Amino acid sequence: MAITKQEAAQYVTARSQRRFAYKKEADPLMAQYMADEIEKSVWTDKKTEIKNKYPYPDGCTTSDLEQYCIDNNYG
Repeated sequence: MAITKQEAAQYVTARSQRRFAYKKEADPLMAQYMADEIEKSVWTDKKTEIKNKYPYPDGCTTSDLEQYCIDNNYG
């Protein structure tokens, strides 16, 4: 399936939002998990929550979206 410019824009936006949320919300939980302060599920649930909050476009694979961005110097 051909990636559209709109799908690429949605992907770049979601990727950026995910990265920020991971750093702000999930990474501190990972550190707590590594220090045996919380259960692993707390950390993985947060990662899943972030993925669901900032979804990638439907019907597109991440590798196809990444390749489109590379090929078109996009994001």
